[in-house]
Amino acid sequence: MFFLSVYHLLAYYLTLLFFGMFGAEICLVALLAGVLPATERWERGFQRLIHRHFALFHWWCRFTRLIYVRYHGFERLPRGGLVLVANHPSLVDITCLLANLPEAVCIFKPAIRRNPVLGAAARRAGYLANDGGHDLVRVAGEKLAAGRVLIIFPEGTRTSPGEKMGPIKPGFALMAQRARVPIQLVRIATNSDVLTKGLAWWKLPRIPVHIDITLGPLVPVEAAAPLPELTARIEAWFRDGVYGK
Repeated sequence: MFFLSVYHLLAYYLTLLFFGMFGAEICLVALLAGVLPATERWERGFQRLIHRHFALFHWWCRFTRLIYVRYHGFERLPRGGLVLVANHPSLVDITCLLANLPEAVCIFKPAIRRNPVLGAAARRAGYLANDGGHDLVRVAGEKLAAGRVLIIFPEGTRTSPGEKMGPIKPGFALMAQRARVPIQLVRIATNSDVLTKGLAWWKLPRIPVHIDITLGPLVPVEAAAPLPELTARIEAWFRDGVYGK
């Protein structure tokens, strides 16, 4: 048991180092590519680059027996533009989703712009900061209309460990409504406290980590659907497992 604990400790910190190196490498490529035009083609290219890096990262996590991710029902994920809405128990969540989705756009906190490991790559991939207001809704709608998958954690923060999903913000429903695309619900469950709210990133979590990501209902959005009612139904599904009527 002692040697296993030492192994987990070393493997965990080595994995954090690799994650930082991966992020720095992507950002260096993004900075060097700054002379290239900000076109849809280059955005898609950087989205695929990030996808491959996160897929490699999770291969490493499985190889070191730290993190095991299982995807359930993703073969049913529809093609074309949609808003993918998920709960947010851990900072690992976005890496799991982007590792599975080759061309996806996510909405991030404005502080990511200044992050030396993630900022430049996020901008080049066309990811969107959540402080954009009406411009955010407009640009997100354009990307959805172009067939992108938009990943949103509607709580706006991680769920506190042991609690159900908190109140969600309705912006994702407005984006789906304006772009006339469906909302895909996704539930994320984990047995560990890895990178959860309230736990410092440098503290060793419970290992091994098992993460299950399950495709839920596909919710069609009508142009005149009352957004508060739609949001309440989705919140009920995340909290109680039932999509309310």
